[in-house]
Amino acid sequence: MLRIVTQNIWGKNNRWQERADAIGRNMVDLEVDIVCIQESAPDHFAYLRSHSFRRFRYAYYAASDDGSVTPWPQGLAVFSRLPALEAGKVDLGREVETRNPWMRIVQVVQVQLPSGHPLAVFNTHLFLSEDQKKTGIMSCLEVMQRAQFADCTHILTGDFNINLDTQPEYLSPLVEHKYADLWTAKNGSAIGYTDPHKFDQPLAKRIDGYFSQCDRLDRVVSASLVNAEPISDGSLLLSDHIGVMTTLDLSHSIGELNQFRHRG
Repeated sequence: MLRIVTQNIWGKNNRWQERADAIGRNMVDLEVDIVCIQESAPDHFAYLRSHSFRRFRYAYYAASDDGSVTPWPQGLAVFSRLPALEAGKVDLGREVETRNPWMRIVQVVQVQLPSGHPLAVFNTHLFLSEDQKKTGIMSCLEVMQRAQFADCTHILTGDFNINLDTQPEYLSPLVEHKYADLWTAKNGSAIGYTDPHKFDQPLAKRIDGYFSQCDRLDRVVSASLVNAEPISDGSLLLSDHIGVMTTLDLSHSIGELNQFRHRG
C-alpha cells in the first residue's frame, strides 16, 4: 500500500513550528509514504526537512517566487520515503489578483515503486482569480500529458482553490481526458470539506483533493481526511486546511497490471 497526503500547511502562521512538528508526527503514525505540501517558503522548508519531516529520507522543493513581486517567497514541497527518478516544476503563470500576485506552479516528482510501477505525483496550488481557474487546470493537464509520464499512474493533488463539489465547469478538461476525482470515487456524496478550517466555524468548501486516471481507480483503496484534530489541549489547529490522504494499491508489477486491464 502507498499512502499520499496533501496538506496546505499554512506557511509561517500561528505557532507554525509547533503545528509543523505535529503534522510530521501524524505522518509517521499514519505510515505515510509521500507528503505534498503547499505554502512553504525556503526557510520554512529547511525547518521541515531538518525537524518536522526529518524521518522522510527524500525532500524536494519547488520555489514559486523569489519575493521580488510577492509579499514573501512561496513554494511547494514533497517529502518522500522513495527516491525520485525526476523532480522539477513548471510555471503556470502569475496570479492576476493584485493582493495575491503569486507565481503559480505545478511541482512534479516521479518515482518507481519496488513493484516496478511508475508513479508521477503532480503537486500544485492553483489560482484564486476566477478567470484563471480553468487555465490552471488545463496547464496541469498539459504537463501530465507529456510523453515522459505516459506509462505512469498520475496523481494530481494540492490546493486547487476550486470548490470541487460545486464548480465542475473548471474541472471539465480533466473529465474530458478521463481523470476522476478520487474523493467522490471512493466516498460518493460524503462531505469532505477541508477549508476554511477555523475554530467554532463550519467548514464550507472542499478545495484540497486528488485526481487520477479513470482506468486506475481499481488501484485506489481509500480517500480520507487527516490532520483535523487540534493539539495543545485543543487550542491549536494544525492548519487552516484539513489534509487529505489517499491509499493506493500499486503492488502489482507493470506486466501484471497490464494483463489485468486487458482481461477487463
